[in-house]
Amino acid sequence: MSHDRNRRNIRRNGSVLPIVTVVGVIVAVLGTGMLTVAYGARMSAVRTAQTMAARVAADNGLTMATRALSSQYADGTLNSQSLPSETDIAVPNFEGTFTYAVSERLSGGYTITAVGNFQDARRTVEAVMTCGGLVHEYALFALDALVLNNSASIDWYNNDDGDAPLKIGTNSTDDAAIVLHNSSCINGDVVIGAGGDPANVICKNGGRYTGSVSAQSENHEPPAVSVPSSLASHAGTSVIDSSRTISSSGKYSSIDLGNSEKLIISGNVELYIAGKVTLCNSAQIQVNEGSSLVLYVAGDVEGKNSSQFNNKTKDPRCLKLFGTNTCANITVKNSGDMYAVVYAPSAALTLDNSAALRGSATTRTCTLKNSASVRYDASLREYEDPAFVGTLKLSSWREY
Repeated sequence: MSHDRNRRNIRRNGSVLPIVTVVGVIVAVLGTGMLTVAYGARMSAVRTAQTMAARVAADNGLTMATRALSSQYADGTLNSQSLPSETDIAVPNFEGTFTYAVSERLSGGYTITAVGNFQDARRTVEAVMTCGGLVHEYALFALDALVLNNSASIDWYNNDDGDAPLKIGTNSTDDAAIVLHNSSCINGDVVIGAGGDPANVICKNGGRYTGSVSAQSENHEPPAVSVPSSLASHAGTSVIDSSRTISSSGKYSSIDLGNSEKLIISGNVELYIAGKVTLCNSAQIQVNEGSSLVLYVAGDVEGKNSSQFNNKTKDPRCLKLFGTNTCANITVKNSGDMYAVVYAPSAALTLDNSAALRGSATTRTCTLKNSASVRYDASLREYEDPAFVGTLKLSSWREY
C-alpha cells in the first residue's frame, strides 16, 4: 500500500512540473511583451516629442523669415537677387536649430521654406506670402464697350479640365454695349454692369457666347496705374528711335521704331515712356527668354502692320503694358502679335484684322476687328500682380 501511494505522489509531482514550466514561460513571454510595448511606447513618445520640438524650431524660422521679408518689403530694400535667408540658427533656450530661405514665385509673391531640426527629427514648414492684387481675373474687361467684328474671338489656354469658364466683362448697362457680329465668339461667360439687362446690353448680331450672362452686384473698379517714383523721377529726355538692346530700367520720352527695327530687352527691365510708343511695319519690342519688361506708357501705343511685342518667354507676365490715365489709345494693326498683359483702364484698345493678343486686357473700350483674337492665359486668374502693391499677407502654408 505504501509503495503504491508513493508512486501516485511521484506521478502527481511529475504532472505538475510541466504545468509550472508552461506557466513560467507564459509569464516570461508576457513580461517580455510588456517590456517591449513599454519600450516602444517610450520611443514613440520620444520621437513625437522630438518631432514637436522640430516643428517649434521650424515655426521660429518661419516667424523670423516673415519678419525679415515684411520689413524689407515695407521699407523698399527688398532685392530679388538677394532675398532673406539664414542657415542653422540656434533657437534661444532650446536645443533646436532652423534654416530658412525665401524665393520669388513666378505667379507673384514669395515662398518661405523653413526647416526645423531637433536631435534626430526634422520638420519643414512652407508658406506663401502674396503682395499684389488679383487684377487680371478677366480675360478681357472693357469698362464702357466691347465690339467683336466678323469672326473675331475670345478664348483661352493653360486652363484645366473642370475650371470655371473664362469671363469677360463691362461696367456698362447701355444698350448694345457689347456687340457680337457675324461668326464672332466668346468662349465663356459674360458679366455686365450692376443692374443691367443682358437682353439690352448684349447685341448678338450673328455672333455668340458659350457661357452664361450675369449682372454684377457691384461694378468692378480696376485700380489706377501708378508709375514707380524711381522711374518717374528720372530725367528721361531721350528717344528710343533705332535698334538697340536695353538691360536696365529707365525713363524715355518716347519709343519710335522704324520699319523692321528692334528693341531688345535683356534682363528684368522697367521702362517709363512719357510720350508715345510707335512700332512701324514689322518693328519689334523683343523680350528675351529669361527676361521681363514692365512698360509704363503715358501716351498712345501703336503697332503698325505685322509689328510685334515679341515676348520670347511666351509668358504674358513677362511683358506687361501699363497705360496711365493719359494713355488714350492702344492699337495693334493687321497681323500684329502680342504675348502680354495689357492694363490701361483709360485707353481704347483696337486689334485690327487678324491681330492677336495672348494674355489678358483691361481697357476702357475694346474693338476686335475681323478675325482678331484674344487668348486668355488662365494662370493669370491666380496671379497677384506686384505692380498693384498691397501689404504682404500669408495666403497659404503647409507642413511636411
